[in-house]
Amino acid sequence: MFEIGIDELKVMNCLFHPESMETVVTETKFHPKVALDIVRTLVHYRFVKAQDVTGKTLTMFSPDKLALVRFVLTAKGLKEISPKAGV
Repeated sequence: MFEIGIDELKVMNCLFHPESMETVVTETKFHPKVALDIVRTLVHYRFVKAQDVTGKTLTMFSPDKLALVRFVLTAKGLKEISPKAGV
């Protein structure tokens, strides 16, 4: 089971709307390779999905074409960062 840490939450909080990798790096201040690794992990565990510029969900994306990819939270990701009910 994957446990979401502080760095993952920081990235997820940037992705309420489809955002580019450049935006994630700018907002989190993470090194681009670190941000990409976190985003890839979040995509793998389906907390985040990758989309092309038209909004179509991508099952795979190339690091060479990251400028054409946007990342956004899934329902699972949104549920994970939302305050727990009754707490």
